[in-house]
Amino acid sequence: MSDMKRRMLLFPALIGVLCFSCIQAEEPNAEADIEECVILNANGQPDQNIKGKVVLTNTRIMAQATPYIDLTQLALDVKLTPGATIAPAPSKVLDYSTIQKFTVTSESGEWQKEYTVTIDTFDLPTKYRFEQSELNESGKYFEFFETTEGKEGLIRQNIWASGNAGFSLTGAGSTPDDFPTVSVVNGKEGMGVRLETKSTGPFGQIAKMPIAAGNLFIGSFDVANALNDAMKATRFGLAFGKKPVELKGYYKYKRGAQLTDVAADGDTLHIAGEDTFDIYAVLYKSEGLEEGTLDGDNVLSSKNIIALARVDNTQHVNPPGTDLNNVEYTPFSVKFDYEDKATPFNEEEARAYKYNLTVVFTSSVRGAEFVGAIGSVLYVDEVEVVCE
Repeated sequence: MSDMKRRMLLFPALIGVLCFSCIQAEEPNAEADIEECVILNANGQPDQNIKGKVVLTNTRIMAQATPYIDLTQLALDVKLTPGATIAPAPSKVLDYSTIQKFTVTSESGEWQKEYTVTIDTFDLPTKYRFEQSELNESGKYFEFFETTEGKEGLIRQNIWASGNAGFSLTGAGSTPDDFPTVSVVNGKEGMGVRLETKSTGPFGQIAKMPIAAGNLFIGSFDVANALNDAMKATRFGLAFGKKPVELKGYYKYKRGAQLTDVAADGDTLHIAGEDTFDIYAVLYKSEGLEEGTLDGDNVLSSKNIIALARVDNTQHVNPPGTDLNNVEYTPFSVKFDYEDKATPFNEEEARAYKYNLTVVFTSSVRGAEFVGAIGSVLYVDEVEVVCE
């Protein structure tokens, strides 16, 4: 057989092998996520008593509801990552007066993730004493929450989020007190919160996130997207049905010694200027927003903002080296500004829970951009949002 004939016979066979390779089934999906969730009543319809949008994070589903909801007769309609399965069946009517848990298994069968579902029938609290905190499931860092009196005792309200979960990915914290946001015994009264700007170590340099500001805010933090887009991972606000008029509380602060920025290659740059803190509250309309919330990109600039209360962060800033144990707490009180906002306040919309409220504390005013001074420390306690 000539070489030409041999090549002509081999060519179709080669094409067949290549085509077979192209159309082989893709590897099974290794993701095990709930991507969307709708809460249904016993008739299988979206429950109209749910206030605002369901909050979905890496391991939690949280929702607020009116007191008229029947928590004992609810189901879920969920969208999973392709090929994933979930147990128990979310479409089954269950009693959500207690926390329910679901396990999602990836298509490949290699990965599982447990989600907890919490439906809260109480209004967002307006007084924050920071007496309630506990270590997360892994025991690495503090998580803060509020409590309110229910029919069968105290009810936990998971309204607070921080960047602690993201910081844990860096491996820079060996104990809970090494993390940016921690519970402390020396609050204004009882317990309080300490927020400190920390180095994220070698991992942070590689990820071009060399610092992590201490932060605490009403909302949620999507740790699954923390490294991809930290701004979008920070979701500010939960449903709120009142008109806030004043933000007040207590703080003390010292700035770190050297303000730094991050270069294009991830190196830390020393820059001119001084660090300072940020304390503010935002009331906004959730309708039309991606994920139904503001995020790190637009929390202070969105056209959906109805009112803003922001503390003057140029006052009572102590220099580096100050022992804050010897510094008294400074009271703050600032009015919510409703003037010149693109979205006006509407009482009917507020009563229908079409608005969200967030309260935010951070040890570095530009911490979301990874600009700050390591060693900047902010203490906060006894905070209140006064409403009409």
